[in-house]
Amino acid sequence: MTENNNYNHLKEKIIHVDRVFDGKVIQVDHDTVELPNGEQSKREIVYHNGAVCLIAVHEDIMYFVRQYRIAPDEFLLEIPAGKIEKGDFPEASAKRELEEEIGAAADRLELIHEFYVSPGFSNEFVYLYEAKDIKMQTQKLDDDEFLDVAKIPLQNLRQILSDGSVRDSKTIIAIQYVIEKYNL
Repeated sequence: MTENNNYNHLKEKIIHVDRVFDGKVIQVDHDTVELPNGEQSKREIVYHNGAVCLIAVHEDIMYFVRQYRIAPDEFLLEIPAGKIEKGDFPEASAKRELEEEIGAAADRLELIHEFYVSPGFSNEFVYLYEAKDIKMQTQKLDDDEFLDVAKIPLQNLRQILSDGSVRDSKTIIAIQYVIEKYNL
């Protein structure tokens, strides 16, 4: 079976853009769109410059960070991650975040996957890297960044997935990748 790759019949057309917020990290628009059937609807869209996240495995330990996230009001266990600064390349942002959050440097990074976080209302795009040949150094947190480094043995990764310790999607994706790669 061959599939027709022309999906233009599903496309919405932006008729009017109303920028309702223009912040440092995100912009929010309230758009009027024309639907494929000719009717109009409203869309709330969050624009984000993108983010990076990292798989950091060193000596049979996977490195995570635990930090408070105000939006869900929870302390989350996550892989090292951060936003891409305007004008920065994803790989440069990934190297910076690796050093800042867990105090590590990698000889090289391998791009594992790219994905949207929540495409129903946001264009935020995430690059998942695996840090290769890690050397532990000194953590260099930003002034407004407070987190603990968590070192979890590879043999415990299935457990933290099954017991609900991980509720962050990028971290779940990363752990599943490591479980598959290391045949855990």
